[in-house]
Amino acid sequence: MKTQVQLLSLALLALTACSSGGGGNEDAGTSTVTDVCNSREEALTLPECELKPGEPLERFLVREGETREGDQDWYRIVLPANTSARTLLNVNGVYLAASTAVQLSVSVLEPLAGGGETSLAKKDDKHGQGAPKPVDMVIPLRDDLKGKTLLVLVQDAPQVATQPKFDARNPYRLTMNVLEDKDTNEPNDALAAATPVALSGVAGARSGTASGYLATDNDVDRFTFDLAAGEVAYVNITAPDQGGVPNWRLSYKLLRPGFLTKEEKEDEGEVLPAVRPGVLATARKVKGEHAGKWMLVVQGYRGRTGADVAQGDVNQAYTVDIRALSEQDPNDNKPQPNDSVSYAEQRGLASPSPASSTSFKGRLGHMGDQDWYGVNLPTSTVPTRLRYKLTPLGTGGRYPPLPGNPDRQVLVLTPVTTGANLDEWRNNCVTKPEVCPKGYSESPDVVSLVEGFCRRTDLPTSLCLHSLREETVNNPLFTNLGNFQGVLPVPPHGAQVTYFFNVQTDGTKWSDDKDYQLDVTWEAEDADEVSRFGGLETEQMVTRPMASSATHPVPPDTAEFSVSGRLSHGYGRLRNGQDRVNGFGVRGPTDYDAVPSDVDSYLFTLPSVASPEDRAWLVQWEIQKQQDGGTPHGIALDLTFCDGDATGADGGVQDAGIPGCAAVRVGSRGQQLTLGYRSDALRAWHTRQTDPLSSLQPQYTLEERANSTVVTLAPYACGCLERRFMRGGKMRVEVSASERRSYEDVSYTLRTGYGEYPTSYSRDGGTSVSCPGLDDAGTPTDGGVAGPTGGCAFTRQP
Repeated sequence: MKTQVQLLSLALLALTACSSGGGGNEDAGTSTVTDVCNSREEALTLPECELKPGEPLERFLVREGETREGDQDWYRIVLPANTSARTLLNVNGVYLAASTAVQLSVSVLEPLAGGGETSLAKKDDKHGQGAPKPVDMVIPLRDDLKGKTLLVLVQDAPQVATQPKFDARNPYRLTMNVLEDKDTNEPNDALAAATPVALSGVAGARSGTASGYLATDNDVDRFTFDLAAGEVAYVNITAPDQGGVPNWRLSYKLLRPGFLTKEEKEDEGEVLPAVRPGVLATARKVKGEHAGKWMLVVQGYRGRTGADVAQGDVNQAYTVDIRALSEQDPNDNKPQPNDSVSYAEQRGLASPSPASSTSFKGRLGHMGDQDWYGVNLPTSTVPTRLRYKLTPLGTGGRYPPLPGNPDRQVLVLTPVTTGANLDEWRNNCVTKPEVCPKGYSESPDVVSLVEGFCRRTDLPTSLCLHSLREETVNNPLFTNLGNFQGVLPVPPHGAQVTYFFNVQTDGTKWSDDKDYQLDVTWEAEDADEVSRFGGLETEQMVTRPMASSATHPVPPDTAEFSVSGRLSHGYGRLRNGQDRVNGFGVRGPTDYDAVPSDVDSYLFTLPSVASPEDRAWLVQWEIQKQQDGGTPHGIALDLTFCDGDATGADGGVQDAGIPGCAAVRVGSRGQQLTLGYRSDALRAWHTRQTDPLSSLQPQYTLEERANSTVVTLAPYACGCLERRFMRGGKMRVEVSASERRSYEDVSYTLRTGYGEYPTSYSRDGGTSVSCPGLDDAGTPTDGGVAGPTGGCAFTRQP
């Protein structure tokens, strides 16, 4: 308790330099002390046993004579004649020494007419081996105690009941004060004694305020107010910052009508430990069956079990702000609000060419609010794409955003009806990518969410999650919902399809009552993407022969060595796992897309060549810049080789995309075989463990041209096609966006070819070094992975 007495005691405690010797040993205290006030009778009769307001009394807890432990000191308090239910009794006991064996115990007792006492309060200082702490208690009194006498018992609270301690060297200080409770609502602890809060103002904008103190241990304050069906109830409880943490952690419960017979909580919460100022708030929409008198319970947090003591604080006030607001979201004022997919606000889009658009406006007006929208797309024989963007508006906000991190979400889903019945719909949604695509490679944590929408029993159908955007609070790149947009591929479809958009808060613990706008556009795919479908429902690979060139490392810029494409939808790949956390790219760190990126697939056929078949591999790609000169993303090449020396049964993986192929997609360390620009010097597949870091070089070169950016696989990389892959005869290259900064389309050209192997590269000083050839002795083993033993080993990952 932050009383003047307590602060004085703490100051004296800090200034005291001597330590106590009172541990119960005979040599612990040789001072001569007078032991008085040893009984109930002495307390009621002796003048030196009366505690008077504001007058500190110092005594020793020690008995006279040979037996020194076991002392009990009794005192009386004569209450004033104006004592009432709003009178508080503050009793403070403290040792001023830095240490003492006594664990001070203070009890306040009410004498009974027939003899004996009943306890009003008791508190112990169980400081163990630490420094003693004040024993401070604030006790609410009653009208019937006017002018009566109370007793105070001071004694040791030993760890072992039969071994009480004493202190003959250090006195304790005992102080009493009688205070008037600053909380004018007291007593309002009981259900029937709750303080009514009148809400005044016009309908739809009523409000009322209240204030109080949690002055005593485990104090409970109750308030009631009337709410009508359909109103949004905003309730705020604030403990203003007074420079220190209050004795209690503010907590609350919001009870629905009928609380006199049954407690039904609409919401509850508590301030986090050591947080100031303490702010709690909730916003709830009143259902029809819950119209009537509601109750707000304000108290100190007593732990999960409710067994902890919430200490009183006579100096820390709190305020209550209650507002009864009308629903301002037009979609929620309908007979069937758009709070579920069954009642989504749906609109039809006419045609992707020219693009067809619509805008929805909504508001997350209360906790747990969900807004569902739908767009209906008519039949399309070609692939199209759906673009969406959610933007917060400046209107609304009739109450401050609720405490805590904003956690808005946008989810895009489609119904799944492939199968004979609901069970088959759910199973196909989970197990068949062609029914519900999955993009788990960079979002493993979203598996349960995706499968949950497929299997949820509270929905009228199975739903496939295509896209998820989550609010990113602490990343400056994604402020103001900067990541709340996306472009989704829409495959050809022979019947109308519906895409649902769900705007909500994650965990239903936040709202801001502000308007937002959701823009949705159905647009045509680029000609490159349409051509790759060729009138089918799935995208097809482009097959090309790989040609020979002597221009290493740069393949010729001719049609024989070039393939071109255009990447449209999706977010693209990232360089490493930290890119998402750092906000690199166009999506937030926890966002999800079922189709992560537009992927263009190429199947290169490799010629049959004489043994040894190792061949140099020439790789270059060029990305067209936008009109403003910017490049919104790079590209990455995912590689699949065919091992001509293996079959599916003895280690190869049969790839449906390359018939008859024992596919190799990962290197010697199990990492995916991917090419993507990096500027740093790295170990190449042919470097030895003993090679110094100074000998490493970048594996790519980058050239900025007027209208494009060109990346070439450098000679140091020793790009090559292993002899087993040449014998396999096929290689698949999947091109996708990388490090994407926007959703703008960008054209690219991939140039590739093969040449004589081995090639060479230059080290520092201009020394020419040959890549490992047929007779190379190989490099030492590196971490259990054997080095190349002659010829190309491009899939070795050092």
